[in-house]
This record gives sequence, C-alpha cells and structure tokens, in this order.
Amino acid sequence: MGILRKTKWLWLPALAMLASASVTSKFIESNTRLTGQSSQWQMQQVLSATAYESCCPYPLPDNTTPAVFQLPPGSTDAAPVTRTAIWVRMRAGFDFPAVEPEAVRHYINEYVKHPHLFEQLLQRGKPYLFHILNRIEQNGMPAELALLPVIESAFDPFATSPAGAAGIWQFMPETADYLGLNQDGWYDGRRDVIDSTEAALGYLSKLHKRFDGDWLLALAAYNAGGTRVQRAIRHNRNTGKPVDFWHLTLPAETRSYVPKLIALRAIIENPNDYNISLPQLADTRYFSTVDVQGQLELKVAARLSGIPLPELQGLNPGYGLSITPPGRMHTLLVPIAIADEFRTHIARLPQDQRVQSVRHRIRLGDNLSTIAQQYRTTVADIRKVNRLKGNKIIAGDLLIIPVMIRGDSIAASTYTTLM
Repeated sequence: MGILRKTKWLWLPALAMLASASVTSKFIESNTRLTGQSSQWQMQQVLSATAYESCCPYPLPDNTTPAVFQLPPGSTDAAPVTRTAIWVRMRAGFDFPAVEPEAVRHYINEYVKHPHLFEQLLQRGKPYLFHILNRIEQNGMPAELALLPVIESAFDPFATSPAGAAGIWQFMPETADYLGLNQDGWYDGRRDVIDSTEAALGYLSKLHKRFDGDWLLALAAYNAGGTRVQRAIRHNRNTGKPVDFWHLTLPAETRSYVPKLIALRAIIENPNDYNISLPQLADTRYFSTVDVQGQLELKVAARLSGIPLPELQGLNPGYGLSITPPGRMHTLLVPIAIADEFRTHIARLPQDQRVQSVRHRIRLGDNLSTIAQQYRTTVADIRKVNRLKGNKIIAGDLLIIPVMIRGDSIAASTYTTLM
C-alpha cells in the first residue's frame, strides 16, 4: 500500500487462486499449520457488554440478527450454539457504490474456482476481523475495508513482500514512519495488529478526503500512491475523459486491486449465489490486552497461558524477537477466554523467570555450530527458533538463542546488544 511496491507479488498467498498450483498448495499447507492446532481457549464465549468494555476501549456493537452455528464435530452437546455471525454485521455496513457485476466478474470467477481455499483464506482473519470491523464502524467507514487485508496479506501478520512491505496491511517502512508506526530492533508497529489497523484506517480516511469522498480512488491511492492517482485524474481531465476509477490509466496491479476487493464483497454479500460456504466466524471479540508488568518472553507467556507459541506470536507479531521490549509499556494480546487466568499467572511469576533466552549479535567468523556450542544448545534449536531454513547467517544480525538462563542480567545484556 502507500506506493506501488508489491507489484507482481500482491499478495500470492491471498490470491493463490490467481497463481500456480504450487503456490496454492503452499498456502493451504501454511494455513493448515496455523489453524490445525486446537486448544481449549479457542472455544470462544459470547461477551456481555460489561465484559467487553472491561477489555476493550471501544463500544460493543449492537448486534441483533442471530445466526445458528453448530458445535465442532465430536462435541457431546447436541444443542446448536446461537451466535451472531460477523458476516451479518459486515453486510449491514457495506457501503461502496454499486458496480456492474461484469466489471468484477473475472475476479469473482477466480475466487469461486477454489471454494475451499477461499474459505480458508477468510478463516485466517478469525483473530483480527472483529477488532478491524469494530474500528471501521467507529470511524464511520465502509465495512468493505475490513476485507482489505485479504488482498494485502491473506491476514498473515508475518507477511513481508520482496520490496519490504510488512504486516496484514502491508506498510512500507517509509509509509510507516510517515504514519507514526514505531520500528526498531524490538518492535515493528507495521506487524502489530492494533497499531497497524489504526494507522491503515487513518491513512485511508485521509485519502478519502483527498479524493473528495471517492473510496475507490482512495483505495487506488492506498495501493499506487496518491500522486500517481492524481496524475491520472489530471490527464483524463485535460483530455476530456471521465475521472472515476474505472476510466483512469493506472498500473496493472492497481487496476486489479480495487476489483478484487469488490469481488470479495460480492461473494460475502451473497455466498449462496456462488456456492461458497463462508467460515463460521462468530461476531465476538477474540483477544484481550493484558499488562504483563515487565519484560516477558513469549515462550514463557505461552507456557503460562497454555496457548501454542505460534498462536501467541500470531496475536503479537510486532515483537519480532518474541520478547517484549525493556523499559516500555509491556502488553500482550491473548485470547479473551483465558485472559483473566493469564493475568493471575503473570502476577505470580518470579522476575527471574520472565526471560529464558539470550540475543546473540552475529560476528564475522561465527557459524551456527560455534554459537550453539557457546550457549550449550543445538543448531537445530537455533534454526527452529529463528525460522532459518539453512545454516547461512549474516554478520550484524541478531539470533535468539534458546537457553535456560535465569537472572536480570539476561534482559540487561539483551538490551545492550540492541541499542
């Protein structure tokens, strides 16, 4: 977004049905890893208004239209669970101008060719959609914008384009700086679900005003850059041509970017028309913010909460080193069903058990074998923690070293290496 920087890569996992079969299979494999881990906290509960207000600064939406969801296979309770589907509220907020179906027919057909992939794609938005849609409503914006991360990143907070765009909203570093998102060795606001969503909606709102209330032009500018869109408008005006999105001469990526979003809206608005089954996403808050009262490593938090570490990292992707920064506010997002219990465990956690890894700045001549020997760990563990596919490392980079060391000196030495 912001400037045209993803080009041919936009976004392959999100639009795997437009790419090769190998890309499609890789996306499905990746999605299976993300969604295949089950745990008790994933059985979410409908929140009362009081419970919602205690965990979130934004008002609880007024949902009045129920949808019936069946319990997961194998449940001993035969009664259906009545919850409000998030798609019901989303449809009520759709507000883009009407578009002739033929204008987006190609993109609808491409989605419909892969119904299971389409469902999995939306399923990946489960932890984030409620928060995003709620903030969109609070800002008086069209609900279609909640689907933009599908196009941008396939709802993958760890997505990074070859050009360097990152997070579910795919911000470039320069755009993130302009929007006030912090980026340093400890934290990347482009990946933080809450901070990046606030930045994205604020930026889209500015673009909407800049282009005189035209959301399609605002989206084109989000993708290609406002200057490029203004140049196209000026050209059409000077040559006596219409200046709406559909008549502008824009890069190929941008010309497809807006129709892809409108095609998503069309399917979600009337899934039965396309024989598509939408995932059963209840309209309830998924996560709560917890003050962890000091620096904390995510693997320690995962152990205390009973949440698989990849799930916890998916809710807190801004912490690239899987540890909260020293000397700042320390908060984590956790599934709301376990938030209170997690707060209790955190309050009882001794200070010397909060950090159980060290950070190693790679020096010239280092290799994984010598580093593993230095810290009495294994090459395999270092590769796993740092998501390394091979043994190649680069001098100057940081490695997370999984060791069981206790004491305040860990955090202190870690802080020094990153300054």
